[in-house]
Amino acid sequence: MIFLFILTAVLSYIIGSLNYSIIFSKIFMNTDVRSSGSGNAGSTNMMRNYGWKAGVITLLTDFLKTFVVTFGTWILFTIYYPVWVQPAVAVSGLFCVLGHCFPVFFSFKGGKGVAVGAITSLLVDWRCFIVIVASFLIFVAISKHISLGSVIGAIAFPASFAFFNDFHTLQGSISFTVTLIICLLVVFLHRKNIVRIFKGTESKLSFKKI
Repeated sequence: MIFLFILTAVLSYIIGSLNYSIIFSKIFMNTDVRSSGSGNAGSTNMMRNYGWKAGVITLLTDFLKTFVVTFGTWILFTIYYPVWVQPAVAVSGLFCVLGHCFPVFFSFKGGKGVAVGAITSLLVDWRCFIVIVASFLIFVAISKHISLGSVIGAIAFPASFAFFNDFHTLQGSISFTVTLIICLLVVFLHRKNIVRIFKGTESKLSFKKI
């Protein structure tokens, strides 16, 4: 079982390191998305620099790579160690987030893990995914800050997991710990955005730009 955990974690990190915002910007725009806008290698910066189509395509590919590793992990552990499915999927998602944020193929400078963390929650507990998406949409609609919605969505992951699950088992405790780590990582990577929000200098979502 430990070998399977290590195997899925390594594969998840490698696949997570395939940051498509960097790949697409280099292939189709002949530039690096990290050299423009916020400098972040994510779908939001792609949208702001290259239009909504580029942002949506990037978002979909981030979702797809995360789904591949988490669902693949779900299948493997369902077959061999069904009791450990949830924590295994959570760990797989965490390493995919780490790969996305610190990609080995792109000098360890990637995105902020929002989309990857969200799709991870879908396989860990679909109810958490609904809470996360709802929280994100509500706070973006109110504030027009995608970064604020992202931070609130990240916080909603461990909070909703704790609400819907119990910790009477080792598996539940491990899963919650992983959701908390993902949350803290996303919030940490948004620290500059949080400062700008308090200063009133954070960029707001504008459909005129897309």
